Amino acid sequence: MIRGAVQCMLFAGGAVLAPLSVLGHGCEFLLARVDAAAGRVRLEVTADPAGNPLLADEAAAAEAVQASLQVRTGSGLRTLAELAPVRIEARDRWDPEAPAFQSPPAADTPHRLLTAVWEWQTDQEQVAFAVPRGNLHDVLLWRPAGGEPARWTLLIEGETGPVIAVPPAAFSPPGWLLLGLGLAGLTGVWLRCRGGCRTIPGAGAG
Repeated sequence: MIRGAVQCMLFAGGAVLAPLSVLGHGCEFLLARVDAAAGRVRLEVTADPAGNPLLADEAAAAEAVQASLQVRTGSGLRTLAELAPVRIEARDRWDPEAPAFQSPPAADTPHRLLTAVWEWQTDQEQVAFAVPRGNLHDVLLWRPAGGEPARWTLLIEGETGPVIAVPPAAFSPPGWLLLGLGLAGLTGVWLRCRGGCRTIPGAGAG
């Protein structure tokens, strides 16, 4: 694997302190982008079938991007398939926000990447990803940092990445609650009006 080449770089809390540039045109690991916001988690795992010698073809790449990460929970590991359906996409370029780990391919060289995408809603306040034991592929887990260099961690088999906070979704009352509150308000207005419109015996006599 490429673990030794990457270990020579400086880390601080899962963040690399310099651009990652170790493999030239190839990419011998998978890239996994994580976005977490408003109670939702989105994960994209990308492979370079042509540049990764561990992938024989696109079929092997498709299998790798779907099986190389799992979600760590309090009760153990869960597969991504348990959380959301997967969508497989073919792309012709790397994510522009990804760590700068390679040079662009030659202009006359077609470049085809394969990406698996999952997205799910969660009530958990944090999420962590792990590479299953026995998995052949190292995974570079990264998060965009809003214009700053991306924060990333390289995971090998059996390793779990850092805990990632999942900000909660803004509270939005369900429709039935809004309807109930509206009916309660109308009922209160009707009762007050009904009480104010009653004729009081003896009123006006004198």
